[in-house]
Amino acid sequence: MLSALIEFIHRLRDAAIPISMVEALDATQSLRHIDLSSRAELRAALEAALVKRAEHRASFAALFDVYFASRRTAAPQSGGASPAPADLTGETAGEAASQELLQALLDALRRNDEGALRAIAALAVQQFGGINETRVGSQHYHLYRVLRHLDLSNLLQRVIHDAGETGGDTTLLDDRLFRDEQRHRIEEFRRLLADEIRHRLLEVKGLAAVADVSRTAIEDVDFLGATPAQLREMRHAIRPLARKLAARIAHRRRFRRHGRLDARRTIRRSLSAGGVPLEPAFRYPRVSKADLYLLCDVSGSVAEFAHFTMSLLYAMNEEFARIRSFAFVDGIDEVTKVFDDRSIQLDARHLLARADVVWADGHSDYGHVFERFWNVYGLGALGPRTTVIITGDARNNYRDPGLTALRAIQECARKVYWLNPEPRPEWNTTDSIMAAYAPYCDGVFEARNLRQLADFVRAIA
Repeated sequence: MLSALIEFIHRLRDAAIPISMVEALDATQSLRHIDLSSRAELRAALEAALVKRAEHRASFAALFDVYFASRRTAAPQSGGASPAPADLTGETAGEAASQELLQALLDALRRNDEGALRAIAALAVQQFGGINETRVGSQHYHLYRVLRHLDLSNLLQRVIHDAGETGGDTTLLDDRLFRDEQRHRIEEFRRLLADEIRHRLLEVKGLAAVADVSRTAIEDVDFLGATPAQLREMRHAIRPLARKLAARIAHRRRFRRHGRLDARRTIRRSLSAGGVPLEPAFRYPRVSKADLYLLCDVSGSVAEFAHFTMSLLYAMNEEFARIRSFAFVDGIDEVTKVFDDRSIQLDARHLLARADVVWADGHSDYGHVFERFWNVYGLGALGPRTTVIITGDARNNYRDPGLTALRAIQECARKVYWLNPEPRPEWNTTDSIMAAYAPYCDGVFEARNLRQLADFVRAIA
C-alpha cells in the first residue's frame, strides 16, 4: 500500500500537481483513520490531503482510477425497487431501449437509488458514449455524446412537473427545497457518468488519458463537456479575451483602410512646400459597424455555449453598432433586455426562466424557430447592415428544417453565420442536418472552445 501511495504521489507531481513532503506524510497518516476496503473513503482522504486547487481534481481522479482501480462488478442494489433487468441489459436496440433507459433513470432519480443510478450510468455510457478501440476521443467529447441523448435538463423538468401533478399541501419553501434536491441528484448522476467515462477511457488509453486531462489549457476545453470548475475559469477568461480581441480588431481596422487620392487637399498641402506634393491626402472609406442579431439555442448541453457566445460578443459591443439577442428551444424570444440587466447572474437557467423559449414539447425545432423569427422579428428589420449569427448543434429532432425562412433571412441580411459547438465529425449524424443549413449561410464554423470562438470573432470583425 505504501509503495502504491508513493508511486501515486510521484505521478501526481509529474502531472503538475504540487505536493510537499508534509502533505505526503499527512496522506500516509490519514490511512490509519479510514476503512481501506472502502474505495470512496480512500479517495476522499487522499484528495483532502493532496489536492489544494479545484483545477487539479480532474487529474487526481484520473490517476486515482489507475493506481486504485475498482473491480468491474455489477452495481449493488439499494433499498426500494430497482429497474427491471430488461431496462439494464441493453438487449433491446433503438428507440425503445432509449425510452426504457430514460424511464428507469427517472424512477431511480425519484427514489434516489444510488445503486440503480450507478448501473444506469454504466449502461448509458455503453450505449451512447461511443468508446471503443477504434474510436477514442476526449472525456468531454464522450460525456457530451451521452448527455445529448439523456437531455438531463428536460429530465429535471419532468421530475418537477410529475411531482406537481401529485398535488398535496406544500409551501413555496417545500417546492424550492424539492427542486434543489432534484437538481443535486441530477448533478450527482452527471458525476457518475463522468467517472464511468473516465474509467472506460483509462481501460482503453491507459495513462495517456491522464495527460489529456492534466495538460489541456482552458482555451482548448470543450464547452459541451467542461466541468463546473472549468466553466467558472472560462467565465473569468471571457472579459480579458474580449479586451484583447477588441484591441487587435481596432488596430487592424486602422491599418487596412485604403482610400482614393484627394487631389484638392493634396495640392493645398503642397503650397507650404513650394508646390511639391510631399504629403498626399486620401479619402478614407467610412467604416460602418454592423447590427448584430444573435440567435442562440439554449436547449440541453448547448446552453452553456450560447452563454459564452453572448458574453464574448457583448463584451465587445463597441465593435458593433447594435446587438439584439434571441434565445430559442422550439420557440424563440428576445432576451436583449435580460442580458443588459447586470444585476442578475445570467446563465442558461436564468434565460429559460425569464424568456418564453418553449413552444410545444421543449425539444429543439429549428424550422419553427426560423419561421417565427422571420415573421415576428426579421421581416422589415433585417437589412444590408445586419449580420445574423446562429448558434446550435443543428439537431432538429427529425422535424421540418424551415429552409424557406432561413433563405429569406439570408436574402435580407448582410451575412449569416452558423456556430456549431459539436466536433465536425459529428455533424450530419442521426438528427443533425448541418449540411441542409450550410448552403443558406455565408460561413459555418466549428466553435467547441474559447480559442475557436475567438478565431471566429477575428474572422468576421
